[in-house]
Amino acid sequence: MSVLPVPAADSRAFHRAIRSFAALSRRVILRRRVRGFRKRLKPDGSYVTDADLEAERVLRAAIAKRFPDHGILGEELPPRNPDAEFQWILDPIDGTLSFTHGIPFYGTIIGLRRRGRPVAGLIDHPGLGLCYSAAVGQGAYRNERRLRIRDLASPADLEREVIAVGDRSRFVICGAQRPFDALMRRYPVVRGYADCLGHTLAAEGSVAAMVDYGIKLWDIAATQVLCEEAGGAFRVAYKQSRKDGPTHYGIVCGKPRAVAALSRLFSR
Repeated sequence: MSVLPVPAADSRAFHRAIRSFAALSRRVILRRRVRGFRKRLKPDGSYVTDADLEAERVLRAAIAKRFPDHGILGEELPPRNPDAEFQWILDPIDGTLSFTHGIPFYGTIIGLRRRGRPVAGLIDHPGLGLCYSAAVGQGAYRNERRLRIRDLASPADLEREVIAVGDRSRFVICGAQRPFDALMRRYPVVRGYADCLGHTLAAEGSVAAMVDYGIKLWDIAATQVLCEEAGGAFRVAYKQSRKDGPTHYGIVCGKPRAVAALSRLFSR
């Protein structure tokens, strides 16, 4: 990201805007948690709730009002202005299963890209009261605190760090079960952090890295800019288009030396 995709003043403005949008979706989600919601299974076997749909509609309305020429790609509703130069990418509730069970690890993901390049990103955890946001050239933040990842002193230190992973079943879908199992054998502290929680733990340096496979574009809409603006690294280790749906990704993000070592493991 050595060349800014937008002027610095615009980047600051987008950062303010993305935080204001997240405040709107957070109110919707917390209200639904208290008052109740209905859920149903989608064709892919995942859940969608009234809260997902209402939060995405609120986000779309706010974005369209403020940036009428921008496009919007969301998980739950059809694309808007798909050929626009700027695209907002939305996952109103990443981790709907956790949300339906009262587990607070779910989050709202909002990303902004210009011609495919990250401009700003945010992951909001309403149930935890934590909002992670970043914009290119502006730094990354947990609420109001600036995030600065401290890298490993050497690759050998990775054996004493926590490595976060998504569900093994998603690695299997992508044909990456062998490197996943090798990871489990090689490193003593590998823990599963499903949903976007693992991504924010990586962005703040609480874990050495997050390795996540079988995810969609809206699942990683904010991760790259959050990690890189915090001083970390982000790599796409797997990308596969699907005839039956959106492209699947596999990513590694977190402390630079950890990301380099784990990317080698998953590229074999």
